[in-house]
Amino acid sequence: MEEIADAVLAASERWLSGPALGEALDPKLKLKPPYIREYLSRARNAGASGALAWCLLAEDSLDKGGVAKPSALYFTAGQMKFVTMARTILSEVTEAEIVDDIARPWRYPSERGSLMWDSVDDRDHALSAADPTDKSRNPKLTNPGAEALAIIGLSRYPCFAAPQGTLTQGCSGSWKRGLFVWPLWSAPATARAVGSLLAQVVAPEGSERWRGDWYRSWGISRVMQSQVRRSSQGGYGTFGPPRVVWQRE
Repeated sequence: MEEIADAVLAASERWLSGPALGEALDPKLKLKPPYIREYLSRARNAGASGALAWCLLAEDSLDKGGVAKPSALYFTAGQMKFVTMARTILSEVTEAEIVDDIARPWRYPSERGSLMWDSVDDRDHALSAADPTDKSRNPKLTNPGAEALAIIGLSRYPCFAAPQGTLTQGCSGSWKRGLFVWPLWSAPATARAVGSLLAQVVAPEGSERWRGDWYRSWGISRVMQSQVRRSSQGGYGTFGPPRVVWQRE
């Protein structure tokens, strides 16, 4: 566990000095086309420390305001500033926090920022004893180690420009209501093998008969799915509770 934590801390240090989360960037990544190209060009020449950029923005994919339409896994909105928050998470996370979040049930010990990828971020007013937006009565608590791991994990989910908007690997559906699918496996895998598994887990339409055979041959034990929802006010994204859509017998 300590070796994993050390690798995460080393990657975090490289990313903090790389182009994907540069301090001079617009903190919400609301970039216009010339700056999107410049951002992605710098990332292309930065190796692993630039990989995250290709998983946040796609060239020529713009929103109605003419600025970058981000990845479907970009959940921050309103006053939340993705770049600033990601930099804080990566710069402040400790080895102990990473080990705790890998090895133990999550305890939510911190009030540091969250990029909204934890399904408990989907806090419904109707089901909450206190207003979930009231930080004094119902403070947002997080798991810093898991947040740091999630940022690094995002770098395995590239996005692409398409006529219907920005397409993100592993995601389907609309911007407001979508699905995210991911595999689970236990055997060690190289970076390239991981990329292949993540890219292929969503089988093409009509392949249901062979899908289980493919998954078993790839060493996958489960395939999980969560809904992606965005609020009508502000556009904040959240994951719904995960469910198993395939499991090896």
